[in-house]
Amino acid sequence: MNALLESNTAKLLSAMPDVKSFESRLASLNTWWGKIALIGKINSHNVAATILDDMHQIQDKFGELQQKLTHNLLIENLQKLVLDNSSKAQVAIDLLIRNLFERTADVGFLATDDDIRVFLAADQTGTNQVEFIENRLREYVKKYSVYDEIIVFDTHGQVKAHLDKNNRISLSSDPLLAKTLASQDDYVETFRYSDLQANRRHSLIYSCKITQTDHKNSAVLGVLCLCFRFDDEMHGIFDDLLMPGDSGIISILGADGRVIASSDQRMLPLDTTGFNSEQPVRISAYQRHEYIINTRKTSGYQGFYGLGWRGQMMTALDKAFGKDESVTRRNNADIMDQASSFPRELRDIRKASTDINADLGLLVLNGQIASARKNAAEFMPVLDAIRQIGSDIASIFTASVSSLQEVTVMSSHLNNAGFLASLAVDIMDRNLYERANDCRWWALTSAFRRHLAKSDIGLGARKQITEILEYINALYTVYTNLYVYDNGGRILAVSNPIQQSLVGTQVDELSGAASALKNNDSQSYSVSPFLKTPLYRDKHTYIYNAAITDLDNPKTVLGGIGIVFDSEPQFDSMLSDVLPRDKQNCILKGCFAVFADRKKNIIATSNNPKLKVGDSLNLDESLFAMPNGQRSSKVIQYDGVNYVLGMAVSKGYREYKVTDAYRNDVIAFVFIPF
Repeated sequence: MNALLESNTAKLLSAMPDVKSFESRLASLNTWWGKIALIGKINSHNVAATILDDMHQIQDKFGELQQKLTHNLLIENLQKLVLDNSSKAQVAIDLLIRNLFERTADVGFLATDDDIRVFLAADQTGTNQVEFIENRLREYVKKYSVYDEIIVFDTHGQVKAHLDKNNRISLSSDPLLAKTLASQDDYVETFRYSDLQANRRHSLIYSCKITQTDHKNSAVLGVLCLCFRFDDEMHGIFDDLLMPGDSGIISILGADGRVIASSDQRMLPLDTTGFNSEQPVRISAYQRHEYIINTRKTSGYQGFYGLGWRGQMMTALDKAFGKDESVTRRNNADIMDQASSFPRELRDIRKASTDINADLGLLVLNGQIASARKNAAEFMPVLDAIRQIGSDIASIFTASVSSLQEVTVMSSHLNNAGFLASLAVDIMDRNLYERANDCRWWALTSAFRRHLAKSDIGLGARKQITEILEYINALYTVYTNLYVYDNGGRILAVSNPIQQSLVGTQVDELSGAASALKNNDSQSYSVSPFLKTPLYRDKHTYIYNAAITDLDNPKTVLGGIGIVFDSEPQFDSMLSDVLPRDKQNCILKGCFAVFADRKKNIIATSNNPKLKVGDSLNLDESLFAMPNGQRSSKVIQYDGVNYVLGMAVSKGYREYKVTDAYRNDVIAFVFIPF
């Protein structure tokens, strides 16, 4: 930060109106001090010259203090902007990477779909078979709405089935097909122009071999390609990160520094190059304007880092430090004075200015006594004027530091806390969106539907159902158990061998199964209340359910599937990930976070052993009544400690909790001591 400041001091000073005003006012007072002192020297020969010399020394002390204050004001204003912008750049790339991590599992699992395998293995496929597969893919995209095209190829690049009928593709020569066929990896990730979607300027495609069986050396039947709605996803991320009135531009950079997504394509068009600097923060010229540019690498997610993309936030220097009209002064001065987060240097500067002014007061008093002794009445106005100037200078120091406390430092803490709470609840919604998708898609597994249609479900059928559940659970480790039950609610098979004793028992009444069994819509799902359940070792969790229907008569419900979310570690990870950290990547001392419902019940907590899941969170009622999608922050005292509290209410993701029938408001709270 200091290096950036040292090489750009003049630019930054001219861009910070408050600091510039402070400098200008002090310069004016110093000039007036000099004139008053000169008048005193000319007209007051009877008074000891040492008094004026001592006053000049005090003036020099004020000057040295002014330089320190200017430097610190520049640092703090710059640091606030850099932290805010770095957070947005980091979140933009990390949210995207979290989402894309789920896609890597999707393509591998869908490539093992038995219906697709049978379809590709057939010597001849007619219209009915193609229609069946395309309807199945359509069902998939209705649930996993992050895709806008799925294409099934044979080994020669011939399209066997696909979804988007506006996409007139029948054969592809894209090298990604040959690369996928030759790869031993679980998936291939490609981002560029592709003839798979010839009408797009770029496509993000996840591809995987389709093999005859799950065995390593099984015969290859073709290639599956999932086309991700990249532009649509980025639009949503940018909208969430940029508040009304934000003047910055967020972008995603390719590994080569080329812009591949931009929140303002008019100002920063796609394919703009020249952003391949390794500096995390810098001031650079772009289109004849100076910008502060923050660039961040992804933190990765469960070992997945994608294609080497980075998040970037850039703010025009001439708009970066304008007054934030949304920030109002609060009566937090006493708290801020005690806050460890407020720079000691600024507290010391304010105290030093008061001490220097006190010294000046004593010197003026001595001067008045000396003037009275020597009948130098003409020197009295000079002393009064200098005393007033010293008082004005000290007031400017105090006002500048106080303003920095209230408007810069405090607003930075408040904005950051609210932002982190919003991020936490957004991550939760995005994660649980996938869980709602999973249960509905797995309920359409043809083997489940065929077996449950039998009047007598024998050991062989149950064994196959169990094997499929175990296979799925091995890929999707966010669940502790998956189970299939019949239309009477009797559990037929489980994925977790430890819970084999559940087979043959009735599913828990509060598991959500009863609602699933009443609904034959393939888009519907049900979720249990967040309660203790024997299905999760008598701890609190959500269980997602979807109906399994008859293949030939989809209106007939045969049973259902329940998937037990591993809430404890998953929610703890979500909350821990948003807590502020030090340079060693350790959570800052005393910070903690909580998910709670509107009735104050704690859903999850991280970094505070005093709070338990299921307990009541003792905060003001009004905090639990905020509208969906709103975030806020305030200074509170909780359990005897002063905190900046950030809070945000869930708003859903895509159709999840937005246009579907599910309602479950969750509030994230982030506590940051200061």
